[in-house]
Amino acid sequence: MLWVSKASSSQSGLDLPRVAHAGGQLDGATYTNSLEALEKNYEAGFRAFEIDLSFTSDRELVCLHDWDESFTRSFDLPPASPVSLQEFERLVQERSSVTKCTLASLMHWFDEHHDAILITDVKERNLEALEHISTRYPQLLSRIVPQIYQPDEYESVKALGFEQLIWTLYLYPGGTQSVLENLKDMTLWAVSMNSDRAQEDLPRRLDELGIPTYAHTINQYADLLYLRTLGIDEIYTDSLTLSREAEFAGTGRLVARDSALLKAKEERDAARIERVRQFRALPRVLFTLNRDFRAAATTTNQISNLTMDSDHLEIVATGIDPYINFPALDDPVNELAVYVSIAAPDSSMLEIFYTTEDEPAFSAERRVSERLAAGANELVIGISESSPVTRIRLDPGTVAGLYRMQNFEIRAEARPFFRFFRRN
Repeated sequence: MLWVSKASSSQSGLDLPRVAHAGGQLDGATYTNSLEALEKNYEAGFRAFEIDLSFTSDRELVCLHDWDESFTRSFDLPPASPVSLQEFERLVQERSSVTKCTLASLMHWFDEHHDAILITDVKERNLEALEHISTRYPQLLSRIVPQIYQPDEYESVKALGFEQLIWTLYLYPGGTQSVLENLKDMTLWAVSMNSDRAQEDLPRRLDELGIPTYAHTINQYADLLYLRTLGIDEIYTDSLTLSREAEFAGTGRLVARDSALLKAKEERDAARIERVRQFRALPRVLFTLNRDFRAAATTTNQISNLTMDSDHLEIVATGIDPYINFPALDDPVNELAVYVSIAAPDSSMLEIFYTTEDEPAFSAERRVSERLAAGANELVIGISESSPVTRIRLDPGTVAGLYRMQNFEIRAEARPFFRFFRRN
């Protein structure tokens, strides 16, 4: 085994192996999920390998990220419905430059590499896939670390005989508080997250609880240094081997401040401040919370309380899809900006949906999303359409709880003279 367990059965962050993402990079190519990638990256020092698995039409498992872009990238064919195992093997032989593995060849490789760990990534029918693996390869369960995507998968996967689990958060809609609450009932090998979540306070909170963390997919040494300052223990990577990390560390030329992730975050923060400044300079006020809000004029979903107090709108969300439909704008415009000042119960996602004169129904094609932090948030969301925007819907977050909105305002540029003349 490559790790030493704590009393809680979760492992120390210092013992976490680095994970080769999708088998690791092969000659500059990623997501190959191939035997050649496994072999090359094993020789490069990796001992933990994340592999994507998908079901064939005859309910067998093959090493493929998906049957859309990944299928096209792998075989130079249009996206397809799942093919049979036999057809997949034929395509690998005839149309692939690498040996994309099946479950059988993958397990054979791990059987021959006794110190290697498999981390599964099954995006559809995860429980069925893990049951399939545990039934056919019980002798390898101690070296297979399944990823679960939702908390309710935990007990079922443990019951299949897997000794260690990773909760990966990229499909989980809940925020930091929700993650921490669910972890009370889990004993995990680690929690993994994308770089956006890794830059919130979740890694620090998990570090305080002694729960190891991964970030994915990280290929730059400076990004690794930066994420470590936030509490991340290790990474999934295509190409950043431990030997490459040692070379970078030896030169001393890169530090956490050189991180592209950090620079992008600082640019986003600066842009957010600038958007607020520009919003306040817009002369036309189309809607403002204190002046125009009337609860009776709105429709809501998964909201049990919508009360306007002297200085804020109190919103009690009862589910993960709360929203408020505001009345139609008196004077639709093609370009507008929405300002939202809101205190959220947990980190999640705020969304603005809108309709236009040409498209009068709300849809996912006409929405803008912004990441919410737990606590106070100040956001400006710009909308520009060829057809005038007629209505706005606010989805305050994707977690239940109490939201306090201090301001919600819609502004636009001054009315063009020709439009004013035509309307009057």
